[in-house]
Amino acid sequence: MSTNSALPVGILFPMEFEAEPIWRKMRGASRMEEGLETKRGEWSNMPIISARTGMGHAGLTEKVGCWLKKNPCRAVVLAGLAGALDLAWEEGDLTSFRSEDWNEFHQWSTKHPKVRPGNWHTAREIIATGEAKIALGKRTGCGIVEMEWDYVAKACYEQGVPLVGLRGVSDRADKLLPADLFLLGCDAMTGKSTPMKIALHLAVRPWRLIELLPAVSGCTHARNEVSRALEDFLDGLSRSK
Repeated sequence: MSTNSALPVGILFPMEFEAEPIWRKMRGASRMEEGLETKRGEWSNMPIISARTGMGHAGLTEKVGCWLKKNPCRAVVLAGLAGALDLAWEEGDLTSFRSEDWNEFHQWSTKHPKVRPGNWHTAREIIATGEAKIALGKRTGCGIVEMEWDYVAKACYEQGVPLVGLRGVSDRADKLLPADLFLLGCDAMTGKSTPMKIALHLAVRPWRLIELLPAVSGCTHARNEVSRALEDFLDGLSRSK
C-alpha cells in the first residue's frame, strides 16, 4: 500500500515497558492525547509519533480511532511482546504480521535475518498456562498470541491507515506465565508500569520471585530484540526519504 511520506510514522506499544527503549531516544516529554499517553519526535529528521495503548480492552478501538483522527500517520507499527502458541517459536524470536500492508516495512522485514512472518491470535485475556497456550494454537492455527491487534486494526482500517505488526516472543508455548504477577506490574488500561504494586505483593510473598524472575528475563530479552529491530527499520526508512 502506498503511503504519504510527509506524514509521521506511528508506533503503538501496549505497555510502558515495551515502549521505553524507543521513547528514550525521542526527545521531549509525553502527554495525554485522546486518552493515550503520546510522545512526538524525530528519527534522523523523519517525524514519528508514538503512543501507549494499554492491553487489549473494551473501548480501545475507539481510543485509537480518535487518536488517529487527531494524529494522521503515514502508517502504524504495532510493536511489543507476544506469547508463543507453537513450539516452533523460541523466546526472543521476532515475528511480523500483515507486513505486506506497508511496502517499506515489508521490504525490510523480508530481508531482516531475525524477523519471520507469523499468524497472530488476539486473545481477550492472558493465557496463563502452557497447556492452554498449546491448545489455543491447535484450535486457531496461530503460532503467536497477543491482545491488541484486532482492536487497533479495526481503528486503522476505519481511518484508512496501513497497520503492520512486530512482536518479540517473551514466553514459549509450554512455559507458564504468572498472569497475576504480570497484571500487578502493569496497568492493563493504560500500559503504565506499576512497580510499587508488585513490590508490595512480593514483600509478603517473596517465594513468588521464583516464578517472576524467569518471566522478567524472557520479557526483557524479547523487548530488547524488538527495540533493536525497530530501530533498524526506522534507520533505513529515514535514509530512504
